[in-house]
Amino acid sequence: MHAADASAAPSVEGRAVAPSFQVHAYAPVPRILGAVLQVLIVADLLYLSQLIVFDTFTGALNPTPPALSGWLALLALVLFGFLQLLRWFSAATFSVEPERFVLDRRGDRFEIPLSSVASLQIWRVPLPGAGLSLRMKSGRTFQYSPQVSDPLPLLEALGRHNPELSATAHPSLAAFAHARAVIVRRRWYHLAFKFVLFPLLPAGVMFRANQYITYGGAFGQYQMYGLGPYLQSLGTYWTVFTAVLVLLAALWRVPSELIAFIGAWLSPPRARGVRRFVEVANAVLYYVGFPALMAARFFL
Repeated sequence: MHAADASAAPSVEGRAVAPSFQVHAYAPVPRILGAVLQVLIVADLLYLSQLIVFDTFTGALNPTPPALSGWLALLALVLFGFLQLLRWFSAATFSVEPERFVLDRRGDRFEIPLSSVASLQIWRVPLPGAGLSLRMKSGRTFQYSPQVSDPLPLLEALGRHNPELSATAHPSLAAFAHARAVIVRRRWYHLAFKFVLFPLLPAGVMFRANQYITYGGAFGQYQMYGLGPYLQSLGTYWTVFTAVLVLLAALWRVPSELIAFIGAWLSPPRARGVRRFVEVANAVLYYVGFPALMAARFFL
């Protein structure tokens, strides 16, 4: 998740506490840099995956992924490190008070009257994440744009004190971002299961079949060549099937996001339902459809 949702606004001694949001406040250039880094990371991983899938099994007795794949993996890690560093520098707190909003960003504090804000615009391109820009009545855009995974609570907080502001944000874009933030709650262990543990299932099946076909038994390679080549062969199958699943997940994600966006555009109140349908369909295709397709291809 790119940024946390709003904290609760309890009362302290009868006084309401201003809602506060943990955001990433981007100036235009750092935001563009963050978007570019995200695009480069995705492109690098997709190229890495297709390289592994199509150039690993080339007829060699003990195939291994191409040497270039290691450098591409290292490049992805370096780019990800830069992206995390950029997000760390941009971390900020956005608080909405009755007559102003306050942005605290790494020692800088901005207190802007709500009356000086002319309009709010949800980012049409949600990179490096969902967020919004504040157009001032002076005609200029506020120098920092808050990126928050779910902009809807922030819009509602601003709208409570200035109803004109909530009306300026595009409802379909806000509904799309809100549905994604609420339904898609990925954690690191979700990704670890999806792209580290789950690929072991098809990899193990194919690795075992290869051991019987090539070496005459489940541990034939181990008995003939030792533990090192045996584990290297298993690792190769795991790497290849991880790459296959990365490509399939990316392929399915494109129409899924398009369907979710169209649903939010046509009917913002139904955006969450459409998003839930899309994510369930994705999970079924990934965890059930791919194994079923693999079984049909190799065992029927």
